[in-house]
Amino acid sequence: MKIRKILITLFFVVLIFSGCREISVTTRVHDDGSFTRIIRITGDSSSVFKGDLPYPVDSTWKRVAVRDTTVKDSDENDDNEDDYILTYTKTFTSSDALNAEIDLDTSWRHQLDRQITVTKSFWFFYSYLTFREIFKPANPFTLLDYKEYLSAEDLQWINGQKSIISRSDSNHFDEVEEKALHFIAASVTAEMEQILEEGITRLNDPELPVSDVARFHDSIYHYVEEWKIDKPEKLIDYFQNWTGNPVVGRLHNITPGLFDNFNKKVQFFNSLVDMESYPETVEMPGLITETNSSMLKGNQVSWEVQPLNLMLVEYEMVVESRVVNNWAFVILGIVILLLIIVMVIKALKT
Repeated sequence: MKIRKILITLFFVVLIFSGCREISVTTRVHDDGSFTRIIRITGDSSSVFKGDLPYPVDSTWKRVAVRDTTVKDSDENDDNEDDYILTYTKTFTSSDALNAEIDLDTSWRHQLDRQITVTKSFWFFYSYLTFREIFKPANPFTLLDYKEYLSAEDLQWINGQKSIISRSDSNHFDEVEEKALHFIAASVTAEMEQILEEGITRLNDPELPVSDVARFHDSIYHYVEEWKIDKPEKLIDYFQNWTGNPVVGRLHNITPGLFDNFNKKVQFFNSLVDMESYPETVEMPGLITETNSSMLKGNQVSWEVQPLNLMLVEYEMVVESRVVNNWAFVILGIVILLLIIVMVIKALKT
């Protein structure tokens, strides 16, 4: 099935940039609730300086590029290009400041509905700091309900909450993958059928019944499986051939174009599918007390952000840590010492 070849990047590493560069995002949360964000790109000179980063950067970010000395020269490096490590670093006093920058993103990622919050709550002896980043579901084709195709357990596999650790897990994931691919194809098909039906209704020609769309459902689904939706207007020509009805050609004349909005969805969907996967790491002060990450090491947690994670359900990365307020213990010690002194003085007077 051709859709599998096209959408395989939803489930594995994106092939377009594989081997060209690696991107990582690190957030270091500080005791006072401020945080430093570091975007690190490793690759050759032809790729490392490209744009399309997980988060927008401007001149206010500190930029450092150095030669990657860990990569040895070899004959396999056809163009003898240098390898670099490029880092962008910036400290934010609040998550509102970072969200404000994200809102100004002019790339395709501006269409991602995402929010980052870093909060600090005070409990005298301890303070609790929480990092939370949430991506709203990004699938632009929402005419169908994914819950009719995928179970709650299936979504855990898709969303990275379950990991493949055995052959049976791998086989099960393959089954989930098939269901997810079928849902995507069915969703796109349903939307294209709706567009055709609306166009036919607008033509209001008795020689072209709306029921013809449902009659050729299988043909439309196959058209989507072949992933010809990059030029969805071609569907009108295919539909005319299937029906043998020349009236169908009049759908091309409808203004604005039937597939104008659909085209925008396709462009965003393709950008999302082509998105490079990247690890996001959060370093917390103090002791980590709660997280939904399965990758915990010391005071660090990580997630692997992949296109499919962001597709169907809300994707959340959250971690909480506890910091000891040493000054609170000092104050308590002083208070206790004063009470002891007062009690001693009273005892001496008696």
